[in-house]
Amino acid sequence: MKAFFNYPAGIYIVATLAALGIMIVIDYILGAEAEHLNAWVIVNRLVGNTDTIGDSLAIRQFGLLGATLLMLALNTVFGFILIKLLTLTIKFIHWL
Repeated sequence: MKAFFNYPAGIYIVATLAALGIMIVIDYILGAEAEHLNAWVIVNRLVGNTDTIGDSLAIRQFGLLGATLLMLALNTVFGFILIKLLTLTIKFIHWL
């Protein structure tokens, strides 16, 4: 586990927010096609806006709070993966 948490917590938070931003942009572009966990719809519902897309499957199954927690948990995992991919890329470049 020591190798997994080599970096300060702030880096993991930034990576989580980056993954969340990427997910929101992709879901905005996809629109109604992203029907299972649509981050754009969840963020709009949290802010109080409604849109014509309708609720995602995650909101219908778990409610708004559950869908928000699921979205944050998944993006935390994606943030960890993003950090590992970046470190592997840097190590590969230095290896060349």
